Amino acid sequence: MAYRALLGRIYAEGLVGDVGELAVVYDKTPSCVAMAAAVGASSRARVEFYASDEFDVDVDSALLLMSPHLEGLGRRAVAVLRRVRKFAALHTPIFYYLDGVEGVGEVLAGKEVRFAVRETPGEITFYRVYVEGGSLKAVAYGVRKLTAEELKIVRRYEAEKE
Repeated sequence: MAYRALLGRIYAEGLVGDVGELAVVYDKTPSCVAMAAAVGASSRARVEFYASDEFDVDVDSALLLMSPHLEGLGRRAVAVLRRVRKFAALHTPIFYYLDGVEGVGEVLAGKEVRFAVRETPGEITFYRVYVEGGSLKAVAYGVRKLTAEELKIVRRYEAEKE
């Protein structure tokens, strides 16, 4: 849970730190709930929380903390994105899921979209997303170096996964 809480804090700072109002849409899994709680505790935005299976409103800005790997949740993420008008921040697995979705350009049209990924050890890179020729493209807009304490959390998480 410490790793997911760390991700939530990093998302609050780097992905949605400049957003005034935010809908946090999360799956009812322990990891997604941990990330959502951390975003709520760390964010300067006014935050509303929605379980992904109960999300039925239109919003200007949303952070999707969902796992497309669970059955049917990729389609649910697309449905949520259709209800977001201006800005969407994505948990990394959703970005990679969307890259293979037919019609993704229409789903993301007119929205600013961001995600973050740990590509280089000790760093989180933040990306803005755009659609080109029906495929998603990402352009980096920032990098956050992890602290020594944060690196310990990441290493512990990776050791548990193995």
